[in-house]
Amino acid sequence: MKVLQKSELKVSTGILDGYHRLMDKYHTTPFGLLRIDSRAPYDPWLRYMIRSSAPGILAGDLYEMDFNVADDTKLGLETQAYSRVYEMNNGGQAWQNTRVNVGENALLHYIPHPLVPHKDSDFEANNTIKIKKSSQLIWGEILTCGRKAYEAHGKDGEVFIFKRLMNNTEIFVEDRLVFKDKLLFEPANENLHTLGQMEGYTHQGTLFIYQDKVNGEDIYEFIKNLIEEESKVDKMEFGMTSTVLEDARVVRILGTGAEQLYGVLKKIEYYILDTLVEDL
Repeated sequence: MKVLQKSELKVSTGILDGYHRLMDKYHTTPFGLLRIDSRAPYDPWLRYMIRSSAPGILAGDLYEMDFNVADDTKLGLETQAYSRVYEMNNGGQAWQNTRVNVGENALLHYIPHPLVPHKDSDFEANNTIKIKKSSQLIWGEILTCGRKAYEAHGKDGEVFIFKRLMNNTEIFVEDRLVFKDKLLFEPANENLHTLGQMEGYTHQGTLFIYQDKVNGEDIYEFIKNLIEEESKVDKMEFGMTSTVLEDARVVRILGTGAEQLYGVLKKIEYYILDTLVEDL
């Protein structure tokens, strides 16, 4: 592991004088934070955009991110733009480690923009999320085939011509592992279009939902109707399952466009938030 540039982002919430605040905010280049709503500063729902001054992720980059949501606080995070992982020479690699802690009766919702691995890139992401039984969590991830419309590589663009893309996610409730997802794409070593893989699709979204206020069947019906409508534009497929805990749902969606898939996940997010957060 040859790290050339380590970048850090740390965010912690808390309650000060009865108001919800960012108690700790630390970041190094290229990260930054921007509050993106115009609500009163004492509002109990904090919402911030993670900014980046870098054009993308380069070989040797290591991103370390820590999000700590204190008891009884609510935090929503957005990203500024797509995360691009640039072309790398032989042996080049980049990494991102994200650690999350959500306290009692706390809420975190975070669906970053899609990850776009360029030609010959090698990227590994590791997410470790710890929540309480009374927490609320909406966590999303979108992986793409690369720059699909990039004409420099012909009509098909950069479709699955990166070296390696690995994404590991572990979610614990009261220190009990309830969701473990390991995705490894190595286009040179496997046919990603075959049965049991992407099956002709090029983009994949995963959404983990842990909450107790919206009925799971209602969420399923909302997603089903949404996917049926979106498939009139570009075909999509989805599946939803529950984990060992009754209030946890995992949604997987396959599609062919990053913007469409991101829009779908955001619509699901706000459908749930309409109930979880009063007076949005």
